[in-house]
Order: sequence, then C-alpha cells, then structure tokens
Amino acid sequence: MKNINPRGLFDDYFLLERLTKLKDPLVKLEAHIDWQLFAPILEVAFNKPANRKNMGRPPRSSG
Repeated sequence: MKNINPRGLFDDYFLLERLTKLKDPLVKLEAHIDWQLFAPILEVAFNKPANRKNMGRPPRSSG
C-alpha cells in the first residue's frame, strides 16, 4: 500500500520533542542506566562471521 502521507524532513524531531514534553520514559532510563555495560554483549550477538558472503541461498538469476 502506498503511503499517502510520507514523513517530512523534521517529523522525527517534532516527535521526539512531543515525547519529551509528555515525560518520555526513555529519557528517564537514559539518566539511570549505563548503556555501555551492554556493549560487549551486543558486540558478540551482532558479530558477523568472516565467511558471511558464502552463507545463505545463492541469488536467483533473472534469465
């Protein structure tokens, strides 16, 4: 389905501003949680294998 109202250039900014005025809970969490504690765990979880290009189904030819 085609998006009738595409997002504007500043829509993300205005959304964040509105959430901040409404006491966005993520702002409170940011003040109390040291997110760097999770960096090593996420590094392992999202580490891509060295042979990633040989993984998965090969692309289908268009011929």
